[in-house]
Amino acid sequence: MVVHRSWEIAFDAPASRPVRAARMVVAAHGLDRDAVLVLDADSDEFVTVPGLPAHLARNTVSLSSDGTRLVFLSRQDDGAGPMRVVLHALATGARQEFVSDDFVRAALSPDGSRIAVLADLSNGPGIPGMGDEIAGIVLIETATGARQPLWSAEGYWQEDAISWSPDGRLLAVTYLTLDDVITTVVLDLSGKVIGVHEDRVALPGAHSVWMSDRELIVYPEPDDDSPLIAIDVQTGSERRFTRRNFSGYLAIAGGRVVRPGSSPERVVTTDLNDTDERPFLTFRAAVSIEAIDIVPSAVR
Repeated sequence: MVVHRSWEIAFDAPASRPVRAARMVVAAHGLDRDAVLVLDADSDEFVTVPGLPAHLARNTVSLSSDGTRLVFLSRQDDGAGPMRVVLHALATGARQEFVSDDFVRAALSPDGSRIAVLADLSNGPGIPGMGDEIAGIVLIETATGARQPLWSAEGYWQEDAISWSPDGRLLAVTYLTLDDVITTVVLDLSGKVIGVHEDRVALPGAHSVWMSDRELIVYPEPDDDSPLIAIDVQTGSERRFTRRNFSGYLAIAGGRVVRPGSSPERVVTTDLNDTDERPFLTFRAAVSIEAIDIVPSAVR
């Protein structure tokens, strides 16, 4: 299991090569470089992904559930033009691109057939009280590029997160209402709202949101120092964990929390009650991590 291992990473000079599939992706910023690293499923080594767009949004990087593709948002290579959702094949560097001015964040379905995209459908300047502010979700068929509006609500993507349930039947999204209430909504693929959870925030990582097909893991707002909460999406009942460290959440996988350690070079894991701390990633240079995503198959 990935979350029970530890690695030392030479962030300043890691190997750079294609890989067949990855078990984890880390997007980070160092003192003099940015990098997207993947844990090679075959060699069990971290390598830098070559040939990525210059203007990718590192905070949006995730993996497909089978670990063969990166999913992220990026502007055109010259930094201009609209945002595009990019599916980047790790083995070949081949890309699929889906362009829109409105895209904010994207998640690929577990079977790879659809992308769920958060979209800013506002017709105003994006300033509260100025124009109609609409947060929406669009489904894109990866084979054809066909698009289907799924859901929308008055609000903003100030705290943006979107994730598919492991069976691909539900979506969880986090947005900010017009009344400034951070809310996580659970939807089925017809756009029907299954549950509305106010003051509950999902982590942005595509595979950090669901404990199982029917249980979410979130944390409260506005107090983001609060402990994690598991929500049964069918009943709305909650299980609250404890918290002893307030350095933030980076990812959740296999019942383990990934968070910053005691120095900028260290990342650790704990259980959901913030105990049993173990080393996870140690960088041979101080880095700022902008995204971590761990595929489900890596923790089974």
